[in-house]
Amino acid sequence: MSIFLISGPPAAGKSTLCAALLARFERGVQIPVDDLRLWVVRGMADSVPWIEETERQFQIAEDAACDVARRYHEAGFAVAIDHCRNPTRLEAVIQDHLVDLPVVKVCLMPDLKTNLHRSHTRTNKTFDPHLLDGTIEFTNRAYRQGVPKAWLLIDNTDLTVDQTVERVLAESAALGQG
Repeated sequence: MSIFLISGPPAAGKSTLCAALLARFERGVQIPVDDLRLWVVRGMADSVPWIEETERQFQIAEDAACDVARRYHEAGFAVAIDHCRNPTRLEAVIQDHLVDLPVVKVCLMPDLKTNLHRSHTRTNKTFDPHLLDGTIEFTNRAYRQGVPKAWLLIDNTDLTVDQTVERVLAESAALGQG
């Protein structure tokens, strides 16, 4: 059973993909790194502006997500870690914590117009989603320039959620990772 690390810009469809993907397994657990960050009740560093303390807190949450992923994986669960973070940084996280486990690395990359539309129309945020426009524009562009070759890069602009799940499962199986 694999650990799926799902990344991509905000509103790329990571959480939706994780839930649909895990529904294909007898037991599955989704680990949103943002949720771990919300455990901080005092002193949480926001991501804007990005400061040294922000980086430290993100790294703590990433480390914790990997610890939880390992425990659930060892208990026979399919695991999906949901995280919007630079794939190069995530490679280091995998090397530090999950190098001995089967990790399927997926980067969702809808086109920018679709990415912004998904952000503007989602209902799972407690703030005006337009506030993420700059972040989405930056990360969408940055991800396109820097996804390592070992990652499954999936343009889910025109794919349904089920089609995206099928692509992840088929491509990870073809690589011997699924």
